Amino acid sequence: MIRQRLLFFSLILSMVVTISLSSYSAHAATAFPVTNNYRVTSQSIHNMSRNQRVTYLPYIVNAQSNHQLISMSFSNLESAMKWAKSHSNAVVINAQSDQMVYSNISEPYEVNYLQAGQSASVSSHHYPTLQEAISAARQESGDYIVNLATGEVLWSNIQGNYVVQGNSSKAQYQYLADALTSASNLPSASVVSVSSNQTVWQAVYQVTVNGQFSKSFSSFNDAKTYAEQNAMSEVIDNSTGSDVWDNIPRYDVYQNGILIKQFAYESDAIAYAQNLTNVTVVNISTQQTVYSNLPNYAVVVGTQTMKSFVTETAAISYAKTLQGAVVIQINTNQMVWSSIGLYGVYRYSQLMRSFSNEQDAINFAKTLDHAQVINTQNQQIVYSNYPTNITSPNGDTFTVVNNMLVDHWGQVNITWAPAPSFMVPGQTYVTEDYIHWYQVNTNGDVYVGSWENPYRTMNLTTASSLTASQINSFFAQHAVSSSVLQNTGKYFIEAQQQFGVNAQYLVAHAIIESGWGTSYFAKNRDNLFGYEAYTSNPNAAATFRSIEYDINFQAWFVRNDYLNSNGSFFNGPNLDGMNVDYATDPYWSNSIARIMSEIAPYSSTLTNQPQMPEASTRIVFTYPTGAMGKATNSITVYSGPEDATVSPQAIGNIPQGSTFTVLGDTPGWDEVKLSNGQTGFVNWNLVYLENVVEVTGINYGSTLAVHSAAASSNSNILDSVPNGVYLVLINNPGNGWDNVTDGNGKTGWVSNQNVKVIH
Repeated sequence: MIRQRLLFFSLILSMVVTISLSSYSAHAATAFPVTNNYRVTSQSIHNMSRNQRVTYLPYIVNAQSNHQLISMSFSNLESAMKWAKSHSNAVVINAQSDQMVYSNISEPYEVNYLQAGQSASVSSHHYPTLQEAISAARQESGDYIVNLATGEVLWSNIQGNYVVQGNSSKAQYQYLADALTSASNLPSASVVSVSSNQTVWQAVYQVTVNGQFSKSFSSFNDAKTYAEQNAMSEVIDNSTGSDVWDNIPRYDVYQNGILIKQFAYESDAIAYAQNLTNVTVVNISTQQTVYSNLPNYAVVVGTQTMKSFVTETAAISYAKTLQGAVVIQINTNQMVWSSIGLYGVYRYSQLMRSFSNEQDAINFAKTLDHAQVINTQNQQIVYSNYPTNITSPNGDTFTVVNNMLVDHWGQVNITWAPAPSFMVPGQTYVTEDYIHWYQVNTNGDVYVGSWENPYRTMNLTTASSLTASQINSFFAQHAVSSSVLQNTGKYFIEAQQQFGVNAQYLVAHAIIESGWGTSYFAKNRDNLFGYEAYTSNPNAAATFRSIEYDINFQAWFVRNDYLNSNGSFFNGPNLDGMNVDYATDPYWSNSIARIMSEIAPYSSTLTNQPQMPEASTRIVFTYPTGAMGKATNSITVYSGPEDATVSPQAIGNIPQGSTFTVLGDTPGWDEVKLSNGQTGFVNWNLVYLENVVEVTGINYGSTLAVHSAAASSNSNILDSVPNGVYLVLINNPGNGWDNVTDGNGKTGWVSNQNVKVIH
């Protein structure tokens, strides 16, 4: 009898169609589907084929009358609503979206009671809330509860009505609510009705908080509503793995210099800021101001500020209403408009302010450096605090030869670039900052204009026309024969081609930082650029495996951190921009530009050259056979390195804690081999090298011997390896010797005093 009752009830349930948790999602079946020939109503099984409907009409109305289901179709919502309101227990459904748009069922929860051998429920009761229906069903031995509005079986007294299917798990639940709760706590899961074998809920989106999974949802709106209640949340589309919404702060809103709110999206931040005064919106990653309504212009009469404005136009319009007014740009303190001004105050020949009174002009000029007060009627200088004798920071002087500016520095003469128009042949010029220039006169140096070596502002992601042989010739002519820079031209061209960084700049930078390839770090650590040689601890300078690797690494590092607009230290893709964070020397950019000029003087043909991308493929510096890594986090595997201008395809994933073969690296990325034989690239910051050591402490020109036996300097020497190269550690018995494999495939023993573990 029990088996017969369960089989019959299963038959009844199989004829009831369930829908998704969102109740009326586009993926759900309609509330009363015509695809089923029979439909369970409160008292009978109704033959739906006798009430055929026109399926192409957009609105369907289902109503119950005398325990029979009536189904009607309508071409417009107004007609459907009118008919539904004239019937009790009616539901209006949008046939295209399967969403319920109206219901007048006052007690939508129906408890059905069956008896063994009956073909349908012999009685039923209705309740306004699901809680009341469940309580009654449990007390009076009800068999199942149906939502009359949706046709969904919400409860039954049979175990395992719903199955939750996850990526690698499956669980059964009696109640839909419990199944939905369980499924929503999995990143990817679905809920399947056992009776109808239909999916009633699917995890389409998941929400992560602080990078950790929190909850799954079937609709975007539900996921977004939940995410909005939690800081640092992301809504992830499970089908693509992409972030479709988040509230991770990317923009700061400051008012009067105080941070008042953060936003994930620029448009939201600006919309909020526009309703406030004295605010700026700053991109957190680049620290660039994307919006500001701070006063930029002040209207001044004499020494009194009358009013400030955001725009220059508004400031000038107001200034025209006042006698003796001037408009000042607040950030530069430079005058942009004046109604009067017999006496002008100039700084480096730029008009800063004008006054009707000479003494007021002089008093203001004294607050500035390099300032002059000029009578605008006769062009006479009535006051000046310009220095009379200028000494360039390096003691050099400049002349114009064949229309080119030539730097005279001791016995060295370097042609920089085409001379600016204010410089003429036959005169000598000096500068105090390599920007502002003075002509040397017997009565004192006279300021003549501002200009800087154009290599300082040239975009460093544009190509140099130099060849490897030209670079080698330059080193042969200017560097000592023992310089590690000799015959390295091909590496600079290689780095330019792979990372999109100007080779002429790389050469000049290497020369400056390595003392023309003769510094201790250059010779003993293959470190040409002083990487990690901090002022507070120069000996922390990194050791590289080779000069080639160091040049490639520097190009990658500079391109992604300094020349890329999303880089940590981006202040413009040029030497002046790099000087902000790269070096404490304020003349660093000029020193690099001077060497670039020495290699090849600047030409106007270098202006507006196209920018170079990073290469999609590049040289991989191989590790010895057997190198293994462990994933410190979940790692995405790409078809190639993903850098400033390259976005390769994601081809796989390595779970956190997994070990894998590491084939080698290219700056920023490790090439790995997966268990299925596939190779790809991963971010090297997420890889813990388990068995790789580095040769260290070997002087320039010397090597570390790889012996055939441990603890024996008399054993055969199988190989020798220089400073900085990688070895794979096989065994460390603790006797002062390590068993290793080197890059030439030799397996032997080395003194562990000259190797260190790297991760």
